[in-house]
Amino acid sequence: MKKLLLSFLTLGLSAGLAQAQVRYLDEVYTDVTTTTDVQFGTNYNFLLGTPAPNFLLKTDIYRPTGDTETGRAAVIVLHTGNFLPKYLNQSPTGNNKDSSVVVSAELFAKRGYVAFAPAYRLGWNATTTDPVTGADVRRGTLLTAVFRAINDTKALVRYIKKTVAEDGNPYGIDPDKIIIYGHGSGGYISLAYGSLDRIEELENEASGKWLSTVDVAQYGYVAGELYINSAVVGDVDGFGGVYNDTNNYGYSNDVAACVNVGGALGDSAWMEVGEPPIISFHCPDDGFAPFTQGIVIVPTIQQAVVDVVGSRWAIGRANDLGNNDALYNGKVYNDPYTVAAETALASSHASLGLNPADYKGLFPFLRPTIAWPFQESSPWDWWDEATVIAAASPLVGATAAQAIHTNGVSGSPTMSSVQGKTYLDSIQGYLAPRLRELLMQDVSVEETDFVNSNMFVYPNPANDYLVVKSNEGIRITDVEIFDITGKMVRTENGLNKLSHQINGIDQLPSGLYLVKVTTDQGLITRKVFVD
Repeated sequence: MKKLLLSFLTLGLSAGLAQAQVRYLDEVYTDVTTTTDVQFGTNYNFLLGTPAPNFLLKTDIYRPTGDTETGRAAVIVLHTGNFLPKYLNQSPTGNNKDSSVVVSAELFAKRGYVAFAPAYRLGWNATTTDPVTGADVRRGTLLTAVFRAINDTKALVRYIKKTVAEDGNPYGIDPDKIIIYGHGSGGYISLAYGSLDRIEELENEASGKWLSTVDVAQYGYVAGELYINSAVVGDVDGFGGVYNDTNNYGYSNDVAACVNVGGALGDSAWMEVGEPPIISFHCPDDGFAPFTQGIVIVPTIQQAVVDVVGSRWAIGRANDLGNNDALYNGKVYNDPYTVAAETALASSHASLGLNPADYKGLFPFLRPTIAWPFQESSPWDWWDEATVIAAASPLVGATAAQAIHTNGVSGSPTMSSVQGKTYLDSIQGYLAPRLRELLMQDVSVEETDFVNSNMFVYPNPANDYLVVKSNEGIRITDVEIFDITGKMVRTENGLNKLSHQINGIDQLPSGLYLVKVTTDQGLITRKVFVD
């Protein structure tokens, strides 16, 4: 379940921070301690097509050296790579050892975070040429790869929370302060993580792009049915499925925010009120991930795969829903990074007359045009030519290895470590005050596992009445219903009951509603459709 944003309570700064430096805002620490290949779960590996069990899910962990705080925020840094192995994806980037991933994780750790950089599962059929089934196989296997990566990330979120509850909190983390951050493909994962939380969001998509158009027995695709079969690969929470391990069960997938650097959102229909705030960085005329709305072009095959919505649309929607309010809490930012972001927004697609107030949390990076109308993309990435050729040659041959470097540079001719680190510094400069504003608030009330598992809201869909019922003696005190814009449309207070029926639901307009139930032992939120 998602958390409902509530009251704001400013917290004091942690003891031990250097004078005039502020955790999450400044680089308080100079050194970072890195632990590599920490296992956080297992699952089936689909890289070679046939699911193979017992694949170890691992992450690198970056901590500020010398920090003794026990309630730190955590950030999960997700790498790019087109959901294929590095170099085999025809790209010089693509795993959790990428320069931009390592430096990003270190920059977060220096600001007082604990950063996790996982190696999520990869693999899809990008090269099929079958004239009948090819488009469905490419789209279906890619979407399923993204789905698996989201569930791997959720497994890591639950692992972090499990270590707090069961293992003595070895990483010194506040389980309510976990942020998802992703580059490129990792940005797709981050945006989807915060919005795709019901399988119905795939089934109800108007264009039917998540539905196979043909039967493909090899992948279990049936014409007119979802590519993603939760009975096989698990549900949207990462549970169940014949070829899916349920990792770290009993802990929630809730996170505080989602950050996208160069990715896009799979579907506009996924975004709803009450979801985590989002922040996006994007090159407006990126040739691979659209800024507004368009088709994803995968560099590996240079072919269109699926249509998505870009950062500008997603951030606009998040602001419309009120989901980004917690990043600001009435605060106005006038720092140089904010000024630069607003100036870039006004310059980008100037004919649209974009109002920066409608796109809080969006930083467009304007880059030189390389082949009209496309600009350079991913200026935060860099690599060493000799290292790429040496590492890629055993996999693809020396000629292809050189081509991987050359093609990478053609998309970002000014690529260098200096440029990449400069952009990462800008990303941190824009993120830092907003994330700190969020983290220093009591932005949510934790839905305890006990209350969550013993509270029921039904029927769903509802068309006449709605019942809220508890088990284990949990007393219901208040029920509030919010529409998709965040407006409260019903409230019933002072109940002190084990079960309560709300009549007159048929008087509400059809659509999605958020039901917040407050009890004497915590609260839960549920999404309910009204027919």
